[in-house]
Amino acid sequence: MSSKKIEKKDLGRIFRRYIMLNSMNDYPGQMHSGYTFALLPIIDKLYEDKEERIKAKKRHMEYFNITPNLGGFPLGISAAMEEKNAEDPDFDETTINKVKTALIGPLSAIGDTLFPATLRILATSLVISMAAAGNVFAPILFLLIYNIPNFLARWFSLKYGYNMGMDFIEKSEKSGIMDKVSYACTVVGLMAIGAMIFYTVKVSTPITIGDAEAGGLVLQNSLNSIMPGMLSLGLVGIEYWLIKKGVKVVPLIIGTMAFGVVLFALGIIG
Repeated sequence: MSSKKIEKKDLGRIFRRYIMLNSMNDYPGQMHSGYTFALLPIIDKLYEDKEERIKAKKRHMEYFNITPNLGGFPLGISAAMEEKNAEDPDFDETTINKVKTALIGPLSAIGDTLFPATLRILATSLVISMAAAGNVFAPILFLLIYNIPNFLARWFSLKYGYNMGMDFIEKSEKSGIMDKVSYACTVVGLMAIGAMIFYTVKVSTPITIGDAEAGGLVLQNSLNSIMPGMLSLGLVGIEYWLIKKGVKVVPLIIGTMAFGVVLFALGIIG
């Protein structure tokens, strides 16, 4: 049990480390190392027992991937929940990762839309004519236009996540809302992932039975009439199944590339 509390300076330490969130990626866990690195100062502060510190650090080394600009929100909630866990021996520590994981999908959908897809393009369009004219201030202006909102979003999402986390924990213990929020976030996240699969994973087949111009069967058109993106979804489903079976990510990527080349050579996929 710990009586130590997270202070504003501790949030500042998380914020400075959180800048490196996307700089410590690996395929199996994506941003898990950066996430744990950002939380190290408060974990070391909250837990006096060495074994509890180790357990907390291992807890955050599970898979995590999010638009970095809004990653402060789950970091703040995780910090608040770790604080509660350190002071309350009856706190269910498994909920820490449940909430963090449930936030990945919906926050990434929002973050990807706002920052890479909108703000970055807007900043580029505003300075591209300056850059073409050789103006040395063009890249500086680009960095300012993008990074001022970027760092504001990072700081306030972290601060708001922590403040919300404290209230969230207290209310959820009485109402059981945590399970409902986790479920809702998971549903939204799965919807976002489904949309991402359709727009980013492109698999099609050129197979035609008979003469297409004479009314032959174009297999891809038939599949699209049943469910657009069926082959893409099937590929992702197979990849997911293989990962659940213990296939490592790097061999899976290489195997997918090799299998794709073979199928393309055989004329099965386009």
